[in-house]
Formats: sequence, C-alpha cells, structure tokens
Amino acid sequence: MTTSEAETQDRPKTFVGSLSYGLNIIMAFGRANPRMTLSQVSEKTGMDRAGARRYLLTLVHLGFVSQDGRLFQLTPKVMELGYAYLSSVPLSEKAQYYLEKIRDQSGFPAALGIRDGLDIVHIASANTDAFSFPALTIGRRFPLAYASAGRCILAMMEKSERDALLKQITLEPLTEQSLTSMEALRRECRTIHKQGYAIVDQEMQIGVRSLAVPIFDSRQRVVASFNTFTFSSMVPMEKLLADVLPDMLAAAEDISQTLI
Repeated sequence: MTTSEAETQDRPKTFVGSLSYGLNIIMAFGRANPRMTLSQVSEKTGMDRAGARRYLLTLVHLGFVSQDGRLFQLTPKVMELGYAYLSSVPLSEKAQYYLEKIRDQSGFPAALGIRDGLDIVHIASANTDAFSFPALTIGRRFPLAYASAGRCILAMMEKSERDALLKQITLEPLTEQSLTSMEALRRECRTIHKQGYAIVDQEMQIGVRSLAVPIFDSRQRVVASFNTFTFSSMVPMEKLLADVLPDMLAAAEDISQTLI
C-alpha cells in the first residue's frame, strides 16, 4: 500500500477532498517558486493537470490567485486567511510575544493595558528580576488619568468619547509631581496625541518614570497600549525615548496589523 493510499484510508467520512486540494495549491507557492505554470503546480502538488487547472481557475475566480498568461501567483488576499486566525486569538495571547520582545530588547518590564471604566487594567505582562517593584501585575488597576498606559489611551480616543470620560474623572494627585488640574490633563492629552506616545514622570510614584504607546485596531480605534517603566535616577529621559520608544512603537504597529 502506498503512502497516498494509506492517507486516503485514514481520512474520515466527513473529509472534503476538494478543500484539501485547493489549500494544497495555495501552500505550493513560496519564496522559491512565487510564480508557477500549470505543469509546475501539477508536479508540485501531485495532481493531474486537469484537476490542477480546475482548482487554479477556481482560486483565480475567488481572488486568491492571479493569472498572467501561463503563469499563476498568489494575491494579497491570501493574507486574509492568516489574519482570520490572528484576529480570533485573544489580545492578551497575541501580546505576550511582543511584551517579551520589548522586555528582552530594553531590559525593562512591559505590560499590555486596556481601559475598564476610569481605570487601566493590565491583562498581560513580561516582568524582569531587575525591576521587581513595582511589578506590572496582571489584573492590577491604575487611574486612567495618571498611568501612562491609561493616559495614552485617553489621548488617542475620539474627542467626544474623551470629553465624556474627562467629565467623570476626579483628579486625586498621587505625588507632588502629579497633574492637579483638568486643563493640564487636557493639554497633556493633546501633546500625547500629537507625539504618539505618553510619558508619565514620577506622577504615580516618586522616582518612577513610565512610557506607553497606543495599539489601534483596523479602524484606527485605540483598543489598548503597551507600557514600560524605569527609575528616573537610573535612566535619563533621552535614553528611554531613543532606545526603548522605537521598539515599543514597532511592536504596537505589528500587533495592530492582527486586529480587526
């Protein structure tokens, strides 16, 4: 019995062969062979020419493959298959890879924050022994107005939504460095919106400086933020912005591509 015959016998009764053939054709294309003729597709998939032709032309009709004379190649629409999976994965699971990458590149802890009412809540984190306190603990809440992760989300909202939230916020300064007026908070939000990131310098805790960048979905709505912190006595502001901010912005852009 051949391998092909054995595989056929192992297939359940619900197995749809035509779907399998179509997917095999899509997966036959790659870096080494981005464009193929019908004969090449037939050879690479093990299908006869007539069958390969039918499936290729069906994929052309569906928009997953384009045809230029004798040559066939995949279209960008194929990416929708991958993004369908990525968009179905919970945000916290998607973020873990990027959080660990930020931590490993910077040496600082990193967390993913989402808004819950007037608070920011960490739903994923990547900590480091060098910065054990204050830990970026999953489930921990911080005031939206004073945490960099919350302030970043607040600043990137639609103006009407932000204004509605600001009416509900009562400012309760946590340190002598904290903003104390709503006008100051509004000015800070405008600055964050313009520059694309938020810095909170010793407003949550003396000696602690935090940085956050926004995460947008496909409609450019802010849905979360990446944030990190360091100690102001150890890391100058210039170094934080020069060495850490670019990696955080890149991570936020990458994960945004997976969101619907």
